[in-house]
Amino acid sequence: MLVLLWIAGGLLALVVLAMVLLPMFIDEQALLDMAQEQVKANTGGELIVEGETELSFFPRFGLRLEGTSLNLPAQTEYDSLIKASIDELDVGLSLLPLLGGNVDVGTILISGVTADITDPQALPPAPEPRPIMSDREWEKRGEKIRETKQAERNRQLAESSGIAGVAIIADAIQIENVTVIQRSRDGTLSNTIEIDALTLSDVNTSNEPITLEGAISVLGDGSTAPLNISLDGAIKVASDFTKIEIEGLTTEVLGALSEPVLSTLNGAFVMTPAKADFTLDATLPGGDITGQLIWSALESPEIKLDVTTARLDVDQIKPAAQPVVAEASGGDAPVAESPPAPTGTQVAAPLPVGPLRDLDLELSIAADELVAAGQSITNAQVLMRVRDGVANIDYVRGVLHQGQLDTRMTLNARRPVVEAEVEGGLKGVNMGLLLDSLGNPDAASGRIELSWDMETEGVTSDDLMGALDGDLKAAGQDLVLEKVSLQGLVCAAVAVVNKIPPITGLPTSTPITDLSLGIDFDDGAGDIERLRLATPGVEMKGSGDIDLNSMEFGFRMEGQVNNDIMEVSPLCVIDQRYAGVDWPVDCAGNLADESGASCKVDVASIAEQILKNEGKQQIQDAVEEKAGSLIKKLFGG
Repeated sequence: MLVLLWIAGGLLALVVLAMVLLPMFIDEQALLDMAQEQVKANTGGELIVEGETELSFFPRFGLRLEGTSLNLPAQTEYDSLIKASIDELDVGLSLLPLLGGNVDVGTILISGVTADITDPQALPPAPEPRPIMSDREWEKRGEKIRETKQAERNRQLAESSGIAGVAIIADAIQIENVTVIQRSRDGTLSNTIEIDALTLSDVNTSNEPITLEGAISVLGDGSTAPLNISLDGAIKVASDFTKIEIEGLTTEVLGALSEPVLSTLNGAFVMTPAKADFTLDATLPGGDITGQLIWSALESPEIKLDVTTARLDVDQIKPAAQPVVAEASGGDAPVAESPPAPTGTQVAAPLPVGPLRDLDLELSIAADELVAAGQSITNAQVLMRVRDGVANIDYVRGVLHQGQLDTRMTLNARRPVVEAEVEGGLKGVNMGLLLDSLGNPDAASGRIELSWDMETEGVTSDDLMGALDGDLKAAGQDLVLEKVSLQGLVCAAVAVVNKIPPITGLPTSTPITDLSLGIDFDDGAGDIERLRLATPGVEMKGSGDIDLNSMEFGFRMEGQVNNDIMEVSPLCVIDQRYAGVDWPVDCAGNLADESGASCKVDVASIAEQILKNEGKQQIQDAVEEKAGSLIKKLFGG
């Protein structure tokens, strides 16, 4: 037994001695030459090592490379062109676990990597739309993109077999100072990604948690604000490397919106073809959301997002400021410049519709409260689809100011001039709450019904407002105008015409038993037509105009006054002199002004009509008197 122990100890000593002495007898250059030959034979690429190389065998088989580059040409039209360089690679490998089919690499350090990737010929980036492109051309463009993407998916599925039978473990993988540059086939920069630091701890391929933390920057092509992303969470890697599970991965994204976006992801990412299915908890500038996110890669992203939220203020979700891009002086990438100092004339920013042209999105929202354009919608439901440059909001439903909202909208961003259509209605809305939301509180009460059917086009939001065409209809009963009394105005005019002292105790509001109107918009200007208004003692109709840019309006009503007006005051006497007299009332105001509408009666017109009536009456009386005298003479009366 003692002999066996001596033999075993001797063999172990020999192994240790060999591992210590072996590097002295290995030609590192020969190994490097062999590696370069293998890369050339298997990929057609070129491996270049300009820095120092170091091999070690104890306590681990170690490899350290400095100043290394790799060029991989495309073998087929589906392959990318890759040029990569690395400042430092340090990896250690335990030899004994290899005997059991396991790879134990200890700690891996990857630092100072630059990868320049040119997209495959078969999958060029989506072309920028031409200034003029027909709908059919857009549809054919979309069909071609989807056919190409599906073909690539099928190819990847056919080739994806995974890696089986090998278990990989590592204490940690540290990646720092990595830059990935992506270009189209013609060399145009399409995206830049920088990994400042990324650390994976307790690395394994046994579906055990791997701790992940890091900081990543997505710079795009220089025309959009950079995204700064921090990561912290855990992942699980399948043994065949075909699937990555995400567990409680928290992210903070700066640069996408005007304020940071915080989120937590749980789900899975399938490597080939690239597809993700996550549950999502996110904190946006306008509120917290939960939902499901399905994402597919390959050219234009395919996204399906189902969101639920207690409260979401869409008005607070604003994109980050876009950089001003100048032509690069020496490099390939565009250079972002500081915005110019403001001048006296400010140019309106174009609508941010560019992403719609290459986005394939289905978005559904269910919210207890959804705030948009300053309006609060409860029990809100929204379904939006974006495809081939057209955003269709199939419906926005919910309760708006105690009324039932149901509206639809289409936004066509296929051409430089954006086209928009919107139609819908709002039934039983509280008029007081509606006007309050527009900045005119306590102006009216009661309920009305609204319907609209409009279209517009433009490059900026001001353009859309200025090109608005269509109609808006409103109708209501049992309303009250709180800041103006039509009956009071009538009675005040009666006092003037009847030459009596001003009537006191007149009402300050107008009860409206029936109201209807239509507004026809043409190039942003609204013509108020078919205005009908009825209040006890007064029935009127009229017309006017409204400017949506300034929210100013004005209209003139004319109508008849009857004896029911005396219910306001017994001094408000309407006698035979007022028969057939039209009562002109002029109103003007601003929908966003707390003062509401200012109305006045055209007393001069009323007095003029009364004088004409009195003159006619005097003539009639004289005629009748003369006729009576003539009759008496003829018949001896």
